[in-house]
Amino acid sequence: MKRSYLFLALAACTLTAAFGQQSKERAARQSESQNEEVVRISVRLVQIDGTVTDKDGRAVTDLKKEDFELLVDGRRQQITNFSYVDAQPGSTPAPQSRRRTDRELPPPPAPPVRLRVDQVHRTIALVIGNISAESLHDVKKALQKFVDELMQPGDLVAIVRLSEGMGVLQQFTSDKRLLRLAINGVRWNPLGGARLNAIPSPQPVPTDIDPELTKAKTDAEDFYQDLVGSSWLQRLNLIVRGIQPLPGRKSVILFSDGFQLFGDNLDDHRTLEELQRLTDRATRALVVFYTIDARGLQTLNFTPLDSVNVERHDQVGTPIKSTTVMNGPTYAAARQQRVERFLRSQDGLALLAGQTGGLFMQSTDLGRAISRTLNDQKSYYLIGYRPDEKDFKPEAGGRPYHKIEVKVKRTGLTARFRKGFYGTPDREPVPAPGATEQKLFAALTSPFDASDVGLRLTSLFGHDKQDGSFIRSLLHIDVNQLTFTEEADRRHKAVINLFAATFNENGLVAEPVTQRYTIRVRDERLEQVKREGLTYEMLIPVRKAGIIQVRTAVEDAESERVGSASQFIEVPDLEQNRLTLSSIVISGSGPSPENKPAASPQDAGDVAGQPAPGNLEANTAVRRFRQGMRLDYALIVYNAQLARESQRPELDTQVALYHDGKLVYQGPVQLLDPGPQADLKQIVTRGSLELGSTYLAGEYVLQIIVTDKLAKESKYRRETRWVDFDVVE
Repeated sequence: MKRSYLFLALAACTLTAAFGQQSKERAARQSESQNEEVVRISVRLVQIDGTVTDKDGRAVTDLKKEDFELLVDGRRQQITNFSYVDAQPGSTPAPQSRRRTDRELPPPPAPPVRLRVDQVHRTIALVIGNISAESLHDVKKALQKFVDELMQPGDLVAIVRLSEGMGVLQQFTSDKRLLRLAINGVRWNPLGGARLNAIPSPQPVPTDIDPELTKAKTDAEDFYQDLVGSSWLQRLNLIVRGIQPLPGRKSVILFSDGFQLFGDNLDDHRTLEELQRLTDRATRALVVFYTIDARGLQTLNFTPLDSVNVERHDQVGTPIKSTTVMNGPTYAAARQQRVERFLRSQDGLALLAGQTGGLFMQSTDLGRAISRTLNDQKSYYLIGYRPDEKDFKPEAGGRPYHKIEVKVKRTGLTARFRKGFYGTPDREPVPAPGATEQKLFAALTSPFDASDVGLRLTSLFGHDKQDGSFIRSLLHIDVNQLTFTEEADRRHKAVINLFAATFNENGLVAEPVTQRYTIRVRDERLEQVKREGLTYEMLIPVRKAGIIQVRTAVEDAESERVGSASQFIEVPDLEQNRLTLSSIVISGSGPSPENKPAASPQDAGDVAGQPAPGNLEANTAVRRFRQGMRLDYALIVYNAQLARESQRPELDTQVALYHDGKLVYQGPVQLLDPGPQADLKQIVTRGSLELGSTYLAGEYVLQIIVTDKLAKESKYRRETRWVDFDVVE
């Protein structure tokens, strides 16, 4: 099953060069519109963002430049640039819910809308770090509330677990189904540094310890704390680095039971340097940290689970067994120690939010705390000044770090702005010629598809009784953006670099595909190949059920233009004997000037020195249909329950069609008749839709809903699958 090859596909139609040019023009217009609303750090202008609230925490929106005072390293600066930005996306009404009967199923979820760069309103990373088993339930409940009630169209969201690997469920997406799976997969990690209880038991109160030994112990603890604190900040810095290229003003909402950054002697140079690096990167990336103490409000009194004992030592610090009973002073000292440790564990959360212009919150209602962070992101001020040239001159120890302070002259208001930056001007990255690996990596890791080379990815789940589950991926390449050069034998040649990788929840599923292909086409067939494109096929065996993501990128070796495409696909566990569906396969038929018989593979030429296999599921790979065509679809229903007497299934099917995220057609509920199929555990069902003139050109999603009326548990009674396609005039 491990085979992959390129072949010429005679498609119904292909993505055109004009379509790719329109995407680039839209991105350029979006970049220009955002140009005045970004943080800048240059030798001519330093511009930072922040919010102003009243005593009740409500945003103040009517301030002028004269209402602010800006200080850098304690020196007052003249504000030369000032603006107020309203970043609030359009709100959508909350869905109305009603009471359902035990056998009544909730409505099927609408398929997700794939966001373009210009459609993103908010980019939010929900980060879970150092969470105790006691606090985990409330955190997951708050995250679920965010996805179900607070997430809006145009939100790009990721659930990030600091103590675990970066799999597909920790990537940015607008798909609520994937986010729910990521939330369900959050587990307490005993190896991640988190405790079992939200509030730790107090340490034994030491007595009779030599002062020198006490100092040595304190110094060792501070050194260890410096390593731990800097390690925490390094991991958060990686998150900011990953968010930096994403659009808009970004939020990192960190849930934690607290972490301590600094030791007692405050000589934590590693932690301080990492904090300044993180603050600088967050400033340039337009990222704001909001930190939430997941423990909520605590009384900090002792419970029956706590063990509070007196620990005595001899002159060299060796513990002495003692049966001393806890008395009043000892109890008070132990409780005081507990309060101090609790407050110090919040210092890191408060400092991180304060340095980036965010909020630190402690609440028993974590969902409400998330709502407050979202409200805080609705608007912000941009304040800029012209720096001195010396602010960007290197010093002996490196670039200087400049501290920022913004004050509001109007009484009763609170300003929260970023606290500093390094004296390094922003520079646009200039890619080195031939840096193929870096460009492909950037295209693969972005949640958006690169469009300089038109790609269309179709990944299909299937199952074979002998070989098990597999994913078949078809990557259609629009060759109009490739550079063809003439050769002596009346052929045209183009060279591409292709990269493909498949990920599951924990990382790579198999070795990535990295290949360089030479495409040679006869002169008389060049126009046909440009019209119909190329298709690359991969067949990947999957041994474990779960969410799989296929990521692909193609680079034109001559021009270094890059295109990328990715797709999530669910691989079900068929051994559970629950209703599930394969992927949807679609094709087209009917009136179309491009729907004509395929040429023979020998006439088409050769690709990478191999014969081209011909027209294999061209419409399935391209998924572009003209108005007036008939869209044919098919899928397989697995593990339908059978009636005891008739040994036949009772399945209802329904088809829905969405255009730009809105329901435009919903077919009737129909009983699925499997006919004379021999294997009723794998029922093939087919259907078709007429794409008449009423369907406007644009992006569509076909959704198929299957309900097993014989399934005993309601949560396993219904399954849905969807596939996106384009309608062109």
